[in-house]
Amino acid sequence: MASEIAQQPRIAEAWRHFVDTGEVDSSALRPEIAASWRRSSEAMVDPKDALGRLLPGQRGIDDLRDDHCELIEVARPFMSSLHRLVVGSGFIVILADERGRVMEIIGDEDALDRAGLVNLVPGSSWSEHHVGTNGIGTVLASMAPIQVSGYEHYCERFHTWTCSAAPILDERGQAIAALQMSGPSARTHAHTLGMVVAAAEAICAQMRINAKMRELTVLNDNLNKMFLITSDGILLLDDRGIIRRANPVAEGILGAPVSGADADSGAHALGLYAVPVYELVSKPHYFTKMLGMGKAFDDVEMALKTPSGPVHCLVAAKPVYDDHGNVNGGVVSLNPSKRITKLISRYSGSYATFRFDDILGRDEKLRRAVELASIAAQSDSSVLICGESGTGKEMIAQAIHNHGKRAHGPFVPVNCGAIPRELVGSELFGYEEGAFTGAARGGRPGKFELAAGGTLFLDEIGDMPLEQQVALHRVLQDRRVIRIGGSTVTEVDVRVISATNKDLLRAVAKGSFRQDLYYRLNVIQIQLPPLRERPDDIPLLFDFFMAKTGRRLGSEVRSVDQRVVECLMNYDWPGNVRELQNVVERMVSIATDGRIGLQHVPEELSCPSREDTQPAAFANIEDERCRMRRMLERREQEQLLTLMQKHGGNISRVARELGISRNTVYRRIRKASTRENNGQFLDCGPGDSMR
Repeated sequence: MASEIAQQPRIAEAWRHFVDTGEVDSSALRPEIAASWRRSSEAMVDPKDALGRLLPGQRGIDDLRDDHCELIEVARPFMSSLHRLVVGSGFIVILADERGRVMEIIGDEDALDRAGLVNLVPGSSWSEHHVGTNGIGTVLASMAPIQVSGYEHYCERFHTWTCSAAPILDERGQAIAALQMSGPSARTHAHTLGMVVAAAEAICAQMRINAKMRELTVLNDNLNKMFLITSDGILLLDDRGIIRRANPVAEGILGAPVSGADADSGAHALGLYAVPVYELVSKPHYFTKMLGMGKAFDDVEMALKTPSGPVHCLVAAKPVYDDHGNVNGGVVSLNPSKRITKLISRYSGSYATFRFDDILGRDEKLRRAVELASIAAQSDSSVLICGESGTGKEMIAQAIHNHGKRAHGPFVPVNCGAIPRELVGSELFGYEEGAFTGAARGGRPGKFELAAGGTLFLDEIGDMPLEQQVALHRVLQDRRVIRIGGSTVTEVDVRVISATNKDLLRAVAKGSFRQDLYYRLNVIQIQLPPLRERPDDIPLLFDFFMAKTGRRLGSEVRSVDQRVVECLMNYDWPGNVRELQNVVERMVSIATDGRIGLQHVPEELSCPSREDTQPAAFANIEDERCRMRRMLERREQEQLLTLMQKHGGNISRVARELGISRNTVYRRIRKASTRENNGQFLDCGPGDSMR
């Protein structure tokens, strides 16, 4: 300290020389002081009269402190510790912001009064360009700790002061503040700077800790939100496999009430703190490997023990490691199998699209079948749909599903004739891991499980192998399924709709189809007529498929030869509606000019001569539609006349044979009478029969 004071006369002489000439005596000054004097001179600071520049009013000071409230809060304890070390010595401790503005001062009352004489008070600016070389301003300019004593200050008013200052840096190394101790220059000591540097570094460290704590708080809040709102059940395990936390979904799966303020209340309610996860799951060895060897696993189906019975879930788990790489716990994800099967059904195309309104046709047999199907939709009884291939059996099945109480559940179709005999059982009932060579890891649910809460559509049921019919009958009877290779019984809530193009009664008589299964499936039977038995529907279907195909292919059909539809109506259609749809698509595709003629009709349809295909044979599509409507109306009129004559004008009998209401018969009679205007329908039997 004595040597520093001894240097002051030379520094004083150097200061006077610099003020008079602007020349720096480098032999008398430290380089950092000389550089600061030059900056101060360039900033035109008055070395004779400069004071700390005050902020306007108390509001400016309050705003300054509000902007740096966290920094001030962190720094205060360290500033107080510094002051306690020098209490009574005339020193003060100062905290300034990154621009050199004083935010906080701690010191003895007489020292604070002395500081006030040079405006070293809260709200004053001590940057170099305001007051020249000083502890606060110079440390912010140089970004390095510094001690400025006596005549090293650029301004004369501060020559009786000594200042030791250090920058406070953020995590990027940028100065966010400066910490300074100031006192009488006669008490300059090098150790003072060391104390200030240590305190500044402690403040920096605490600020970084606070920043990390904020990050961790935000991260923890986000993780907690995810933990609480995720659709999966989540369990947190310790290194012994004890459940330490369960989110609301997991609590619901395990049968615990959803926890409130106490995050662990669900675990407490279940007594899970005393029970390892091994005792709650059907495959504990997966958890043994996960916690013992750090081996994660995904999507393993397990049965969880709950107060209300076993709950089947897809389970995944990953280990959690400590800083030394040791497994100290795990995170477990639970997904109830019922929810998984619904998602699988939704995204794998296992859903129904057709409704009864999508079924086109005016044929009475078809309308009666649709009416019976709509009645069947209101119950859960098994339905057997009979009809030739291509008559729309799956369409009817989908409509029944969509109009019933299971409409929001999955619709799972199974083509029994397309599955190899040896795989029918595993396809329908599922299998466990290791049930046979090539069985998937973790096993697989069968179609019955996938259709839970919805409808299972068994197409081509007549082709099911006899040995699997026994198992199917038992599942339908008991409403329970056991996977191949397993022993766990799973309740199945499924409606079964089956379809066949075979005569199942004949198959029963031949012994190729079980009688008990037939009666189990045939609670409600729906017969779909082949297309050849409803030729009057062909124009309607042709028009629909033509428009649909045109939209899909982006081709517009402008005209149709009148003989094309007649040709279609005279064909037997062994492939039924599906064959008609394919024929229409072919014609629309190859009629590149938008005009469909006989030359576009497949040869196998055996149409009249194709030679006369001149443009005169074409009609506007709208005209063709009108012509077809008139033709249908004439056929309807002829049918009605025949039945009126057959039943002697008895409206009730006619309506019963047509499968329509009496009002509909009266409406058709009035329409026909108006069109023909010959009173023919009014003279077809006894007058009192029209009732």
